[in-house]
Amino acid sequence: MSRSVIARHPHLSLAALILIWGVGYPIQKVGLAYCPPLLFAGLRAVGGGLLLALVAARRGEQPDVAGTWPALLVSALFNVLLFFALSTLSVQFLPAGIASVVLYLQPIFIAGLAHLWLGERLTRTKLAGLLLGFGGVAAIMVHGVDGVLSPAGLAYGAGAAAAWAVGTVAFKRAAPGSILWFIALPFLFGGVCILLGGAALGERWSEIAWTPTFMLVLAYGAAVGLSLSWTLWLALVAAGEASRMAGNTFLVPLVSVAAGTLFLGEPLTAMLAAGGAAVIGGVYLVNRGR
Repeated sequence: MSRSVIARHPHLSLAALILIWGVGYPIQKVGLAYCPPLLFAGLRAVGGGLLLALVAARRGEQPDVAGTWPALLVSALFNVLLFFALSTLSVQFLPAGIASVVLYLQPIFIAGLAHLWLGERLTRTKLAGLLLGFGGVAAIMVHGVDGVLSPAGLAYGAGAAAAWAVGTVAFKRAAPGSILWFIALPFLFGGVCILLGGAALGERWSEIAWTPTFMLVLAYGAAVGLSLSWTLWLALVAAGEASRMAGNTFLVPLVSVAAGTLFLGEPLTAMLAAGGAAVIGGVYLVNRGR
């Protein structure tokens, strides 16, 4: 999908992105039953990076390494090494819905960084929307405070959210000519580093159960959960304000919680409904001043 197509249909692209990311954590949860977490994250990153590199080469796009290498390094460190490793560890320690909720605190981080580094105005309406969305996220988190929450899992998730925010703002500031190469190169490099790190920490390839289910989950994670979703995400960020686009992703935990309830049997409570209403209201306020 080209950047021009995404720019012409931003609402459809955003809806597709929310759906992909919303069901992503429950699918990851399934994959972790067959593979150690860091090896699983590394395999998805390398697979997605290879796919995007092939697509970019086939389209004749050129990687602007000389002009964007600082942003590429930042992306490799924050969008891949820290984000993938920490988010995968988070989903191992937390229910899929809760892990997604913690990760999607990133709009708060992005709004602050975009205000400081990109000059995006943090208006009172936008701030109110972000705070309301944050309140909804917090309300959603309450449904897991019954002894199943892991402090380590929460810390991993918050760290992943912060890393994602830094990587996104660095991309927006760099404005690379080829989004595909900007995603592919850091994910190839970072994916290999994650694989080596997993092996160094004692994860063994013999622990991977190469069943048809795992192969399907791995293929989906690389092709859709990484390649397609990150292309949509960065193209949408490039087309508008990073803070406003990040605010829209408050909707993702709602989809993730619903998917966790439907497919993994995770509980659905009245608190989740109240939190969901607050999230929807926050997203409305973030976009109201357009």
